[in-house]
Amino acid sequence: MKTVSSDELRALTARIFHARGVSERDSGIIADSLVHANLRGVDSHGVMRVAHYVRRLELGSINPKPDTGITRTGPATAMVDGDNGFGHVTNWDAMELAINMARETGVGLVGVQHSNHCGALSFFAYRAIEANMAGLVLTQTDKGVVPVGGRKPFCGSNPLCLAAPSASGMPIVLDMATSTVAGGHVYKARAENRSIPSTWAVDEEGQPATDPHKAVYWTPAAGAKGYGLGVMIDVLTGILCGGDFGPHILPMYDQIEKTRNLCHLVGALDIGRFAGASTFLPQAAAMINELHQAPTMSGVEQVLVPGEPEHLKTIERTRTGIPLTDQVWEELQSLAAPGKSGD
Repeated sequence: MKTVSSDELRALTARIFHARGVSERDSGIIADSLVHANLRGVDSHGVMRVAHYVRRLELGSINPKPDTGITRTGPATAMVDGDNGFGHVTNWDAMELAINMARETGVGLVGVQHSNHCGALSFFAYRAIEANMAGLVLTQTDKGVVPVGGRKPFCGSNPLCLAAPSASGMPIVLDMATSTVAGGHVYKARAENRSIPSTWAVDEEGQPATDPHKAVYWTPAAGAKGYGLGVMIDVLTGILCGGDFGPHILPMYDQIEKTRNLCHLVGALDIGRFAGASTFLPQAAAMINELHQAPTMSGVEQVLVPGEPEHLKTIERTRTGIPLTDQVWEELQSLAAPGKSGD
């Protein structure tokens, strides 16, 4: 195990992408997004993805220099065509547009098409928080989750993120997959050769799997609720934004020479436009405080608010560094070496 400071990891990651034709600005955004995930303890969406992105760059399914198109479709709506560039960058720019529209009209909603995997959604929602706004981020993924009553997958893990600021300095952030867990957690378990809970995934026959190497499809979070959310996210991303849905989306780790045309929806809400504007931040902080004081069950020290475990992990890892497996660290070192590819 190797422990690396967040600054060192950002610089190393940005250098890997910049060396492969990605602009300095875009390389920095990608690196920031990946390290953001690692800092929050969401390692499945962190720098372990770098080698895969590099391979897609080399095969041409990710465009290192996209000609991003922006179309304002109304006072508070817009579409962004990512030109098959990095989803991390496309969504970053889409959120900036959403925030600017929200400053004008109170709300901004931006659809994104012709994009790619965008990593941890909280990265973009935090941009809205920093603008003193509430944030919304939705994205579709390739099929992997079995519908309620089904044996084969239809939708992806289709995550969502809702976030709001508070006066306490800690925001309230719900960042979740609509599967029981994001597929990246299973991939991480495979890499570490450890078992997974039987509720996470099923095997080829639709039976619960504890061996991550036999896990092929994911279960929907909370049964019908996660299933319904996953379907609606496909509707509000792929169908709304002119892309595909469910089984028609190309997979992340197969046919990687082909572009994926993933779609996203990002939004910003100006809290100053509502009746609670003057009290929103202190009230949100009061909610956090009251949740912390809520009675706990045996063995639980304190009730935490959504996003708080990741917030605390960020504080810890900013101070102590980010732990990486030897495999991931060696992979990054190899990719950063002059003349090295993603093979």
